Amino acid sequence: MASIVKLGKGKQPPRAIDFVGLDGKRKRIRLGIVTLEQARQAKLRVEKLVAAKKLNQTPDSETVTWLGGVSDRLHDRIARVDLCPPREPTSACPTLAGFLKKYIEQRCHELEPSSVERLENTRDRLQRYFGSELPLDKITPNMTKDWRASIIEEGLTEGTARTHCRNAKTIFNDAVERELISRNPFAKLKSAATARGDAYYVTPSEAVQVLEACPNLEWRVLFALCRYGGLRCPSETHAVTWRDVDWENRRLHVYGKKTGKHREMPVVPKLYRILSEAFEMAADGAEQIVTLSTNNLHRTLEKILERAGVERWGDLFQALRASCETQLSETCPGHAIASWLGHSRKVSRKHYLMVSDEIFAMATSEKSAAVGPRTDSHDVTNAEVRKDERPARD
Repeated sequence: MASIVKLGKGKQPPRAIDFVGLDGKRKRIRLGIVTLEQARQAKLRVEKLVAAKKLNQTPDSETVTWLGGVSDRLHDRIARVDLCPPREPTSACPTLAGFLKKYIEQRCHELEPSSVERLENTRDRLQRYFGSELPLDKITPNMTKDWRASIIEEGLTEGTARTHCRNAKTIFNDAVERELISRNPFAKLKSAATARGDAYYVTPSEAVQVLEACPNLEWRVLFALCRYGGLRCPSETHAVTWRDVDWENRRLHVYGKKTGKHREMPVVPKLYRILSEAFEMAADGAEQIVTLSTNNLHRTLEKILERAGVERWGDLFQALRASCETQLSETCPGHAIASWLGHSRKVSRKHYLMVSDEIFAMATSEKSAAVGPRTDSHDVTNAEVRKDERPARD
C-alpha cells in the first residue's frame, strides 16, 4: 500500500507518495503543492502501477489515462522509480517566425503601441538575419554575437544595438520559461544599463538573465530571496528555514538579526515558483533553505554577472534589496513595504527608493494620466533621490 506524506505545513502543503518498490525498498514520488484530493488520486494510481508491475501486466485504462495527463516533471519522477517508461520527446522546436508571431500577438494587448512597434522592429531584424524558418534551438550564442555586430556594421548607434539586444533577451526569456529552449542565446549580449550614480536598479529582465546564469538551484534561491524578497545577505538569507514558509498564505517569516525583530513578508510569484522547486528537490528533513558557504559570495556573484552578460553594479547584494523595494513601491503602499523589509519609513525614503525606468514609463503613459497621480504623501519623489547619495547598508 502507498501512503500520502505531507512535506510542510498549512492546508495545502507540498505532498509526496511513499510506497514499497518491487525490490522491497521504500521509495518516494514528490507531487509538489497539490490538493488532498489530487494526492489521493495519485496514491490510487501509484498503487495500480505497482500492482501491474508485480504481475507484469499493462495498467488499467483509467490509470493509463491519468498517467498520460500528468506533467512532464511528475511523469519523469514516476519513471525514475521504475513504474512506467520515460516519455518520448515531444514535438519539434518552433521556428523563429512562428514563435515571434505568437509572442507579439500575446504581448500587444498589454503593451503601449510604441513598445509593440519596437518589438516588431527587433522581430524584423531577427528574421532578416537568421531567416524565418530557423528553429529556435538552432540559434547559438556565437550567432547572436554576429547578429549584434551586424547592427553596428550597418552604421546604427550602440544605443540602438543595445535596445535590440534587450528586446531579443526578453523575447527569448519567454521561450526559456515555456521550455521551448534550455537557455537564452542572447543572455550574454550587452544591453542598456540602468545605473544612476551609486544607486543601481536591477531590472526584472536583468534579474532573469542572472537567474539563468546561476550555477545551481541553491544560488537561484539565494538570488531570488534577495531580489524578489529583499532579504539581507547573509544574515537573513542563511537563517530562514523551510518551517518559516507559510505555503497556504504565501508568506515568509523572517528574523532580522540587525533589528532583533521578527517580520512577515509576502512571497511574490517569482520567488514562490523558485522556492517551490527548491523545496521539492530538498532532502528529506532539510531545515535551512540556503546552505551555501558565506565565503566568497560576492566573488561568486561577480562571476555569475559576467556569465550572464550583465555589467557589475556597486554594492552587489544591497542593490538587490533596494531594487526589490523599488519594484514593490510601484504597486504597494510605503508603510507595508517598510514592514516587509524590516526598516523604518524614514530609512526607506532616504536610502532605498529609486526611480526605475518602469516608473518613468508608467508616469508618462496615457494610461497613467487617466488614472491620475498617487496621493500617498509618504511616497518618495524624484527630487528626494539625489544622485550623489549612496544607499545605506541596512
